[in-house]
Amino acid sequence: MKRRHCRNNPAGKELRQRFLRVSILGALCCGLLANTLIAAEHPAPPPYPGAPPVAIAAVDDTRVIRPVRDDALLLNPGKGYVQYYGADDTYTDKYIGIGHTRVSWAKLEPREGHYDWSEIDNFIKYFKAHGKKISFGIMSISTGYCQEYVTPKWVFDAGTKPFVIPDDSSPTKTQVIAKQWDDPVFVVKLGNFVKALGKRYDGNPDIAFFDVRSYGNWGEGHVGFLNGMELASPEIYKKYYLQPYVDAFKTTQLIVTWGCDIYNPVYDWAVTQGVGMRRDGILSEYSKDGSECLRAFGHEPAVFEYCDGYETTKKKGYWSTDLLMKYVQAGKPSYMQWDPKIFEENREFCLKLGNKVGYHFILEQAAIPKIIQPGKPFPITWQWLNDGVAPLYEPCQVAIALLDDKDQVVQQQWLPASQPAKWLPDATTTETLSVTFPTVPAETCKLALGLFLDRADTAPDYRLGIQGRTAQGWYILYTIPK
Repeated sequence: MKRRHCRNNPAGKELRQRFLRVSILGALCCGLLANTLIAAEHPAPPPYPGAPPVAIAAVDDTRVIRPVRDDALLLNPGKGYVQYYGADDTYTDKYIGIGHTRVSWAKLEPREGHYDWSEIDNFIKYFKAHGKKISFGIMSISTGYCQEYVTPKWVFDAGTKPFVIPDDSSPTKTQVIAKQWDDPVFVVKLGNFVKALGKRYDGNPDIAFFDVRSYGNWGEGHVGFLNGMELASPEIYKKYYLQPYVDAFKTTQLIVTWGCDIYNPVYDWAVTQGVGMRRDGILSEYSKDGSECLRAFGHEPAVFEYCDGYETTKKKGYWSTDLLMKYVQAGKPSYMQWDPKIFEENREFCLKLGNKVGYHFILEQAAIPKIIQPGKPFPITWQWLNDGVAPLYEPCQVAIALLDDKDQVVQQQWLPASQPAKWLPDATTTETLSVTFPTVPAETCKLALGLFLDRADTAPDYRLGIQGRTAQGWYILYTIPK
């Protein structure tokens, strides 16, 4: 798994151009098909496993299969709701994509060169028990964090010039931070810590992404509530607070928070290095519409986070399901903060939003020959709708298989020409592929579809917005008679 998605994904401008071309082509294709295919309303899904829940029309020697859509919330790789700090039996298993936490630098390096990774390791273990990945960030400043030293005290003892700011949450009602963003002692100590952090966690398969949070209050890239502290120059920000993470994390996805317009050129550079974007402060007096994240669209994932809790957001007059969906459409995040109170009062909306965030693949129809002969290639033409707001940024391999009456794989063929990363959001993509099965069982079998993270995986990893999924994760297209 490599972080540098931008090398393989289309550039943002090209993506938008292809989005328009595919949308027009899809509309034309749908019009032509409407005149040639037998129209069929989606029937109520038949009882499974007696027959797959699809509508099937016949045109000459071709079956035209239209799967029944399933709008249940799907949990898929590289997207979804982000649950902060702790897992629970009420929501985690059914609704959560990944877990997220933030930790102070002082907790992880209490003495110089001596690391205590237990808080992060335990957090990974906690969510892994629920089958989830995690994300996390390390802060050097965080008002309201109940610590006088979020940056370790020994950093100041070593010579970093201190700047004391008010913080009512700490025992001393203050917090000690570095007086200058480019303090020579501070940046060396921070750089050494980032190297150790990367050595420990880069490439960890249980980490979905790492939040770059060493700069600004709460790591959000701004100086709010820092008692007059001035912003670092873009050059200092890039050199000491982004470049070290890019150097230390060659594999694991990095995410950086948009903080100020002054850093826009730095964020643009970061995207070229495989870094995604985060927009904190959604639905507040501090937020725009999240479109700051668009610089990463088509290259790297984006993350949305609220400013306040649900009740505070309502009291301030910023809560609106329409406005939130508008923000999601504008910023195109792959991940969205989970708020249980929002969910309990807006359940149907949240289920819809969970599918809209990131990608959401729906097989609209597939045209397959009625007769599949052993050893002879046959075509499959299918149409995929990505009903999400973003493309797929994770690896994905498509396979077609023959299953027996117990849904076990008899034969499986990979389809390298099928490219889910190019199934653009809010558009239908048509692919025509060639498949050959060396043999076809004489007994009744089922033709099935599966999407995998890796060819080494034993079962499909991705869920689709259609009915007909087997216990092993395959989607039945139709039953091939004897």
